[in-house]
Amino acid sequence: MKNIFKISAALFVGVSLVVSSCKKEEVLIDGCTDSSAMNYQSLATNNDGSCEFAYNIAQGIWNIETDCQELTITILTQSINVPLNDIFPETIEIAGIGDNVVSMDINGNTVLADVTSAGKVTIQDGQQISFDTSSFDPTGFIGEVDVNITGSGMIESSTNGDLTLNLAFEIPLAGTQTSSCEITFSK
Repeated sequence: MKNIFKISAALFVGVSLVVSSCKKEEVLIDGCTDSSAMNYQSLATNNDGSCEFAYNIAQGIWNIETDCQELTITILTQSINVPLNDIFPETIEIAGIGDNVVSMDINGNTVLADVTSAGKVTIQDGQQISFDTSSFDPTGFIGEVDVNITGSGMIESSTNGDLTLNLAFEIPLAGTQTSSCEITFSK
């Protein structure tokens, strides 16, 4: 009986050692495992270095195309067409300033925007640019105009995005004027 117990114990220990030494092969799924990245993949188990972060993507020189609403201002009896598409440059430099905030240089004016990890861009409160109207204002009444800017958009990928800007400004003898512009960014 003692021999059966010893043999059973030895057999149990031997089988346990064999079973415990066999490792299950883990299946790795390559992808971006960082949940703060735009292209986070919840099923990925192996970070393959493909993570893209909206804040980093936003920075650099971007080509822009604008599609602004037409705006005509009437001062006294004079109607003035305001070429809003022309107040924006063909390229904009976007620089990171920290804490997911970027600055955009629009014709020498700095406009600040917040960038979320998902790629949403929101213009911060109180941002404005100014532009000179002398090239299209035959009356000379308007002069330099400060334009308040609000808006938001999305960084779609490392090479494109969009932004909707709402513009509001005061014109002497014409009151408050508003318009909006759809801006497409590409690299």
